[in-house]
Amino acid sequence: MSKSRNVSSGGLALVVALAALGLGGRAQAADYLRGHYAGSQEPRAASGVDWAGFYAGVHAGASSGEVDASKFSSQLADSALPNTVHRNILRDTINFRPTNKVATSYGGFVGVNFLWDDVVLGFEVDYTRSNIRANSTVGPYGLYVDTAGVRNGVSNVVSSARGEVKDWGTIRGRIGYAVGSFMPYVTAGIAIGNVNSRATTAGTWYTESLSTPPAFPTLSGPFNGVTGRRGIAYGSAMGAGVDMQLIPGMFMRAEYQFVQFADGAKRPQVSINTARVGGGVKF
Repeated sequence: MSKSRNVSSGGLALVVALAALGLGGRAQAADYLRGHYAGSQEPRAASGVDWAGFYAGVHAGASSGEVDASKFSSQLADSALPNTVHRNILRDTINFRPTNKVATSYGGFVGVNFLWDDVVLGFEVDYTRSNIRANSTVGPYGLYVDTAGVRNGVSNVVSSARGEVKDWGTIRGRIGYAVGSFMPYVTAGIAIGNVNSRATTAGTWYTESLSTPPAFPTLSGPFNGVTGRRGIAYGSAMGAGVDMQLIPGMFMRAEYQFVQFADGAKRPQVSINTARVGGGVKF
């Protein structure tokens, strides 16, 4: 009888052990289907590198800024010769061309990543400081229009425009794909920048009779105008890059970013192309 009890006790222990193993196996299988792996509570890419979580870092590179002040012509002419026939002539005289300036840039970034298998989704905020300052000057020029025996024109017109961007920031979404220690990504969002702009023009207007003898003496006078705006401007941002993990918790980055601030409201159109490298840590 004693031996029978021992066998029964041993069989019960074996059944409990097998049941525990079975439950454990089913729990691990369920965890796997939910995207979790045994011994870890954080999602990881199938590649094995953990890109999830908060991160921060710094960057440095080169930025090429293009300032297009062509739409300044109308605003500048209005400020110099309002409500006169010479205003339209002056508009055709002012012809600013886009100008470029390349400068070094540097700043920092913070963000957060979320994982779905090998797909990485996240948000990032960055700040960049530079000294992009582009100038455009036209003239001296002159232009006139003859109508019904009267010549109206402008002469010795010199106009200049300047656009300056000292710093800007972006708020962007990111989507990437984890491939081992590499995570290429694309990004897009909004940009906020400190854009200063100013345009000036000066010259002489005149009206003269084309009849012989002249029906009236030549009328003329100087003019000058100025327009521009300083302060915050808004625009769009997009780009692409790749993060490369060096050691767990640390990564390097190579990135291209395009930022454009809209024209209007006494501002030129400003576009900035930036190529940069950086490094960061994941928390």
